[in-house]
Amino acid sequence: MEKGTNNGLDRIDRGAAARMCGVVRPLFPRGDRMRKTIVKGLYLLLTEMIAVYLVAFPVHAFQVSSSSTGYVRVATASAVSAYQVAQRAAFTSALASAVSAPTVASVAVRIATGPVGWGLLGVSAALTLAGMYYSSQDVQAVKTAALATLPTIISIPGYTAPAGSGFVEGCIPLVNNCIQRLFVPAGNVTCTGTSTGTVPGGWSAGFRQYGTPSGMAGPDACYNFFFITYGGSNGSQLGSNAAPTSLSQAAADTYINSLAPSSPTSVESHTSPLGQGATAPAADNVTTLPVTPAQVVPTVKPASQVSPTDAVIDPNAPPPAGPQPAVPSTQTTTTTTTTTTNPDGSVTQHEDSTSSVACSAGNHDQRTFGSVLQDHLNQWQGSGLLSALTLLKTLAWPSAIPTYSLQSNLLGTFTLDFSAWSGMLTAIRSIIIALAGFVAYRIIFVGSK
Repeated sequence: MEKGTNNGLDRIDRGAAARMCGVVRPLFPRGDRMRKTIVKGLYLLLTEMIAVYLVAFPVHAFQVSSSSTGYVRVATASAVSAYQVAQRAAFTSALASAVSAPTVASVAVRIATGPVGWGLLGVSAALTLAGMYYSSQDVQAVKTAALATLPTIISIPGYTAPAGSGFVEGCIPLVNNCIQRLFVPAGNVTCTGTSTGTVPGGWSAGFRQYGTPSGMAGPDACYNFFFITYGGSNGSQLGSNAAPTSLSQAAADTYINSLAPSSPTSVESHTSPLGQGATAPAADNVTTLPVTPAQVVPTVKPASQVSPTDAVIDPNAPPPAGPQPAVPSTQTTTTTTTTTTNPDGSVTQHEDSTSSVACSAGNHDQRTFGSVLQDHLNQWQGSGLLSALTLLKTLAWPSAIPTYSLQSNLLGTFTLDFSAWSGMLTAIRSIIIALAGFVAYRIIFVGSK
């Protein structure tokens, strides 16, 4: 007993000595290992969340067909078109303002749900239903076409040609005795006698003429006729034609309203449905028109009947009130009769009947698996993820690490030699390749699970 007690005291004394010398044993010897395991687990969880986000969220190819109620509330193309006709001035004015501006910029007009009426239908406000969009190239095309419809600018020194005048530039090339002609509307007068009105300096008045002067579109009218003959010394009094370079908003608005709806530059041709799941293109000038359900009347229809021109407002709309249409079905029965003559002369008949029933559910998606898969692939090909992977596929890694020199009047010359970070660049490249391979694995073998 005494020896055992001394051993216990010795152990206590050794522990006290260890604490006095600053040697402290950890309470949990495996704490560092557990912490590393937790950190790795959190890292893998973050990587998994990023991968699922990249794989599952870019494309919702079955958004409409996966309606939980079988019905979808949409804004049809006819409803959007009716509103656009009623509010056409807002669309043409926005486009005319962009066309007549000195600098070319993109423009958009968006039809969005407003704060009135949509809440009762379970639809949030500020949901874009449809939008008119013109890129800067489209705006330039409209501007060029509108300028081509304007009359040329007549320039005669010291003279302003009245509106509707026509000019025949007959001195190109400039030779002696060449003649320039100017036709000025005479108004409601008897179209006879010598032309009256202001005569340009150095010009002469001829006889009034009725008709459509050369180079003008008409209609026929009476014109005062003025002319000048070049004699070698009166070149400063000749006139010239110049194409217009600027466009007023009124002229632009007139041209836009003259376009047929089927024209590739018309407002109707540049209006597209949007709705849930769609992103409105960014534009330099954006006008938003809030609407009510009375202005753009929504329609509830079976999910299988949603067309590409419909803007989805609610993919899970409640079924419409009233009796639902009966599910059409057909039944076909085929009967085969077999007659057997017995030895005693009696006849035995045996009948076999087969039936087939065909039903077509009203909300069933009529697309085949192949077409659904192709739609899914088409939408994936337009997603940002595959675009990034395509860019990565064509990415060429430089073999030589660059060096840049920066000049500064205040601080002198600085040289950045990226070879000092060659190891870091290699690590970044390896991480990008690894992440791309992991995402590709998720897409091919796992999907969105």
